Amino acid sequence: MGDAVLNTVVSECLYISSPQNNEGSLSQKRSVIVGRDNLNKIGEKLIPKELIKHKLKTISKNIYGNILESLIAAIYLDLGYKKTRVFIEKNILTDKEVNLKHYNYKSKILEWSQKNQKKIRFVNSKQAGPDHQKQYLVHLYIDKVKISESWGKTKKSAEQRASKIAIKVLN
Repeated sequence: MGDAVLNTVVSECLYISSPQNNEGSLSQKRSVIVGRDNLNKIGEKLIPKELIKHKLKTISKNIYGNILESLIAAIYLDLGYKKTRVFIEKNILTDKEVNLKHYNYKSKILEWSQKNQKKIRFVNSKQAGPDHQKQYLVHLYIDKVKISESWGKTKKSAEQRASKIAIKVLN
């Protein structure tokens, strides 16, 4: 629930602050703001490690983003939309916390393919490692020609890295 409330508030705030921007630009900004990396970073600053009750040997960075989303849901349920919006504006929608220069390489390579009438395909070709530390190998093809490949902790991160490599190859 916290992620849905966060998406709603961020969408509203971005639209109000930049109504002249197009939908694609606003969606890209929102995806960076509500993205796992950003929420993990903010959560780590807001949530003291010693307050996290757990039985884990090590705490993953993702726990902070998950707790932050849970906190947003709790604020929403207890205090309502307006107070939740204030919390999000104060703690998440701050210039120092949000790096909007984060580059979505996959989005850029897909835009390039549409503009140049090329077919892009990502192929998840391999998995390695134990379940708690899986790694994924993704190949990026343009018109059936393999352009790049990359490993990542998630399929999405591997696709981003493969896209970054492809952009460098194409330039």
